[in-house]
Amino acid sequence: MRANSKLLVPAAIVAALSIASLTGCSGGGSGSSSSPTATASQEATSKSLPSDFPKSDVPLVDGTIIVANGDHNDGWSVTVQPKDKTGFAAAKAALEKAGYTVQAGATDSKAVYTNAKYTVAVSTPGVAVTYAVTAN
Repeated sequence: MRANSKLLVPAAIVAALSIASLTGCSGGGSGSSSSPTATASQEATSKSLPSDFPKSDVPLVDGTIIVANGDHNDGWSVTVQPKDKTGFAAAKAALEKAGYTVQAGATDSKAVYTNAKYTVAVSTPGVAVTYAVTAN
């Protein structure tokens, strides 16, 4: 049954990226460049990572965690509001520095990285960075 679950990983990643993109679009607006109020309210509601999230294996950008769900069996979804506007570039650089390999098809707003342990789909619907992490 483990072989069948491997087939579901790409579909789960695509679904997570699609949901993240839709979520980001609905909360957007032309005033997104002025976000002191939004940042203050997000910091007040910062989430904790799930207890089994692989913190030492999956580097996250510095910032406020605004979504953190999942577990080892089903994978994790984490969205971070970075401290600056280069969060997506910083996320990609951190994954590459940690030994992850980018998969074909990466764009300026979505990429999938893999190593021996995890597959990490990272995307940005704007400034926030969303990670969909699954164990291999």
